[in-house]
Amino acid sequence: MRWSILSSLILLSLFLGSFTFASTLIVGNKYEGTVSFIDLENGKEIKRTETGGSPHELILSPDKSKVVVVSYLEDGYVGEELNVFDVATGKRLSIIDISPHMGPHGIAWLGSGDDLIVTTEETHDVIKVDTVAGKVLGSVSTDQIGSHLLALSPDTKTAYVTSRGSDTFSVIDTDTMTLKKTLPAGDGPEAVWVSPDGKELWIGNNRSKNIFIFDTASLKKKDIIDVGYLPIRISFHPEGKLVAVADLQGNRVVIYDAATRKELKSIDLGAASAREPASLLFTPDGKYLYAGSQRDGKVVEIDTDKWEIKRIFKAGQGADGLEWSPVTIQPE
Repeated sequence: MRWSILSSLILLSLFLGSFTFASTLIVGNKYEGTVSFIDLENGKEIKRTETGGSPHELILSPDKSKVVVVSYLEDGYVGEELNVFDVATGKRLSIIDISPHMGPHGIAWLGSGDDLIVTTEETHDVIKVDTVAGKVLGSVSTDQIGSHLLALSPDTKTAYVTSRGSDTFSVIDTDTMTLKKTLPAGDGPEAVWVSPDGKELWIGNNRSKNIFIFDTASLKKKDIIDVGYLPIRISFHPEGKLVAVADLQGNRVVIYDAATRKELKSIDLGAASAREPASLLFTPDGKYLYAGSQRDGKVVEIDTDKWEIKRIFKAGQGADGLEWSPVTIQPE
């Protein structure tokens, strides 16, 4: 009798455990105006849905059930909308008109509510949006050229915005939507990330090919890593000890020790025909790192235990912005 109960519990555990791999990778395909929904259990793209033009970045809702996609800008098009999708079905739920703000790009969710924050590059500002009401709640001007990406402090009270054309970063109070400071970065700042403990701000500079590290309490520069390549994206491992950097032109991902700033690993994506990695995403448990190949329309899955490529997924043209959801995309 005891063996029967034990066996049943083991089988139940295995049955429930089989769902741990059931999750969805969402990819913004910026060159074709679509969003891919990939089932990570079988590695197949289940659905590709049309969205607004130039979907560079996207963000998952706090309950993991929805994803919001920007419509940025490209030749002959300037976006003025955000598109909201249901992860389980891949269907577009709504379009949020953000005009007169234009060229949304960097995006992040503010806490566990309904609001998010977005850089609107073409109009040199940053806006707060209520995703349920579908309206802009407030805005603040950066008065800088090319306000492109943003990163939030762990408490989401502060946003750090990089402006590529002005070689600066702006510090914004997300509660009041006011500009606190604008400070110099390197040449062509774009990539930006805050360490999980909130103590350090890392900014990648495209033209000077280095990474500036700032103390978030004092906003003083405390270190520079001369990487010697274009560090298009930066992402901290959830545990905070390691940092991944995408080398756009070198077709690789480089792993650094967050404390010593030393290079630890280099993962060659070009050898896997996944060139120009322009996006990075760690899973919440830190077991996998995903890199989007904008040139080849693929996403590379990297095992962070051995720092080896595990799988490669096909997405759309210009695979860029990435998100991971525990919700499984359902086939039609």
